[in-house]
Amino acid sequence: MHKIFIIARREYLERVRTKSFIVMTFLIPALMLAVTVLPSMLMMKGGGGTKHLVVVASDARTADLIRQQLLKLSEDQKNRPASNSQMERDNMPSIGTLSVDADTDVSDAHRSALTEKVKNKQLDGVIFATKDALAQRKVSFLTRDVSGFITNAAIERGMNQALRRDLLKSKGMNDQEIDKAMLNVDLSPQSPTGTGNPQVVFFTVFSMAMILYMVTLLYGINVMRAILEEKSSRVMEVMLSTAKANEMMAGKILGVGAVGLTQIAIWALMVIVPSAAGAIAFAQLIKGVLSVKVLVYFAVFFLLGFTLYSTLCAAVGAMVNSEQEAQQLQFIVMMPMIISVIIMVNIIQNPTSSAALWASLFPLTAPLIMFLRVALQSPAWWEIAISIGLMMATIVGLVWVCGRIYRVGILMYGKKPTLPELMKWIRYA
Repeated sequence: MHKIFIIARREYLERVRTKSFIVMTFLIPALMLAVTVLPSMLMMKGGGGTKHLVVVASDARTADLIRQQLLKLSEDQKNRPASNSQMERDNMPSIGTLSVDADTDVSDAHRSALTEKVKNKQLDGVIFATKDALAQRKVSFLTRDVSGFITNAAIERGMNQALRRDLLKSKGMNDQEIDKAMLNVDLSPQSPTGTGNPQVVFFTVFSMAMILYMVTLLYGINVMRAILEEKSSRVMEVMLSTAKANEMMAGKILGVGAVGLTQIAIWALMVIVPSAAGAIAFAQLIKGVLSVKVLVYFAVFFLLGFTLYSTLCAAVGAMVNSEQEAQQLQFIVMMPMIISVIIMVNIIQNPTSSAALWASLFPLTAPLIMFLRVALQSPAWWEIAISIGLMMATIVGLVWVCGRIYRVGILMYGKKPTLPELMKWIRYA
């Protein structure tokens, strides 16, 4: 064990001190922020500023109703309740300030004139709510801002509210009754297990499963490349004089695995530490969405899955002599994990099906599928025990088999071994 930890320590320190580790540790979160958060922020804030709109209708009453509702929508946004937290106010869609004019000239000439004004940026948009358009339930909104989804959706909502208010008023309802009738009712899903909103739980668990998949895939391949690099540089021949092949393989798996866990820990701290709000939100997430059981099983299946696939990748690294050969075999090794991701949707919809049961017991798909079942709908304890037991037994068997391949393969150079040759390595190593 002492030699294993020495090799793992060397592998760990060698990798965390590299510039690539430092750069990727900070570059990956930045890229994720740019891909996910920034577009949402731009969509939320992109509607700011003053927008000059014109509502064209066949009669003054309809035009004025739509105009008043849009102005009310803009005013309500300015007067959001002060009780809302700053985070909630910042994350609410912003449509900016609206300046709306009413117009009853529906002639083609006037429509062309308004179109030219939009083209020349004299107007931000024109709503053509003519009698024919309302009868067909299809109103045209002429605008240059083709990417302003939130603003356009808000304008559509305001126009529909105005038309509904007009219809309800024609039925004899007063303004107070109309306001009450048009109030939205919030539907708040709750899980019978007390873990909060089922949709939030689903997306949280799905994200954790994808993290498990990505980290296992990424760092399993890193183990393979580490072995391939040292094999190509003949460092293995020196190391074998002081350590056994099995000790070297175990040390590399532990070292590269520790690098992956370090990177994940840094990413977690980058999210939690910068603000007290982040720490409080994380604590509330664990309390309201994730149970201690889910977090424990996440760690268990992550470690088992990483060890299992890293062992297979180590054997591939020992067998091949180039990066091209490794890429051909690594797809085969990772195929069960990829299949797990493909069938995840069906498993999520029906976590008690026979397919979910057998996929959660099969050792190569169990790390993802059994974790999903535990997190979404806890299976019987004996199913979890059998799944973990089979994975541990598979890991022990793979360590023995792959260790024998590793022992011979790290000193073999030249052509890629055939299947009969691999069987000989296992038999005589």
